[in-house]
Amino acid sequence: MTVTVAITPERVRECLRTVPEPCSLLMREPTNITDMGLVERVDVAGARVEVELVLTDPSCLHYGAMRRFITDALLELEGVDEVEVRASTTVLWSPDRLLGGTA
Repeated sequence: MTVTVAITPERVRECLRTVPEPCSLLMREPTNITDMGLVERVDVAGARVEVELVLTDPSCLHYGAMRRFITDALLELEGVDEVEVRASTTVLWSPDRLLGGTA
């Protein structure tokens, strides 16, 4: 008998905590994309996961790498077969999005 684990937005968000925010690594203050406030939305439809990010800069040089890291991390979750990552075109990042609301 095969047991299928349900993919939930909560499980996805927990997994996203393993994805480092690239600029924080460069600044030697590592944090993840969730604590940085970059994850705007997570949608789950069966085995498909969609993640919408809010970038710190609309021309973020690290966006492509973050998309790959997010996709790779989420595809490791049992039950996830497809991942789409996109940047928000309507929401801008601000320091109040940091975990705890500290600037």
